[in-house]
Amino acid sequence: MTKNFTLLMIAFCLSLASVQAQEDTTKATSPWKRAGFVRLTFNNTGLSNWAAGGDNSIALGTVLNFNAKRETKRSIWDNTFHVDYGIARVGDGDRLFKKTKDQLSMMTKYGYKLTENWNISAAVNFSTQIQPGYTYKVDSLGKESIDQRISDFFSPAYILPTIGIGYQNKIFSAVLSPVANKITIVLDDSLSSVGAFGVEPGKNIRNELGIDFTGKLTLELMENITFDTFVNLFANYKTTQFIDVNWTTNLVFKVNKFFSASFGTHLIYDNDILIEQPDGSNIQAVQFKHVLDIGLMVKF
Repeated sequence: MTKNFTLLMIAFCLSLASVQAQEDTTKATSPWKRAGFVRLTFNNTGLSNWAAGGDNSIALGTVLNFNAKRETKRSIWDNTFHVDYGIARVGDGDRLFKKTKDQLSMMTKYGYKLTENWNISAAVNFSTQIQPGYTYKVDSLGKESIDQRISDFFSPAYILPTIGIGYQNKIFSAVLSPVANKITIVLDDSLSSVGAFGVEPGKNIRNELGIDFTGKLTLELMENITFDTFVNLFANYKTTQFIDVNWTTNLVFKVNKFFSASFGTHLIYDNDILIEQPDGSNIQAVQFKHVLDIGLMVKF
């Protein structure tokens, strides 16, 4: 892993140890509820004289999630830390390992209760990636190499502070924020110089004042099967005809105490992000990803 990822994991482990120590001494009286898990996945396909064709492949992945919530009669304070990272190689040694997923996100949200279900909410969401993203090329001999870097740690990164009104019950929560500021950060000078991810060429930060909506639904469909979905919609007040969409779903099957399977989807649309097409053109387009994971999961 890169230096960035190593430092993040060390910091998280230290904070988790501190939280656990505090929980052991104040468990009976603490208003905090804490939960988390680490899931590790591995997949390998090996073919020899396989008449139907195909490629050897290796895939590795990890998901780390931690949540801490403090609820009192008058307030709710919810905090989440999430890492989702995976790499894969399709083919033999002349092919490179490429990342298949790469997300680092943190959220803190405070709600002051107006009634049992309604509250005034203030939140800050942060997201970026851990490792650089590349395009690749293959030479005439079939050897694969890196073509160009198209993203990196904090290139982009998004910070979204919001103030609004929220609703929450046991399975559903939603916040409508008429005051929201989407901050796009591109620290890499080579990417900012070409105006990547919507920043002005040569600039590292872009601010967009707009309106934001978030919604989250969590259901236990049956014993050991859970479903959750999260959607975030943002519109810049200057261009309200364009709505940025970030929508995830996750279906988790618990096999036993340590093994689980999950199927997740992630849909993104951002009018400021141009997607390169096979013909070399760059256009606005819907980004979509689905991931099936089967592996070891440890809860804490």
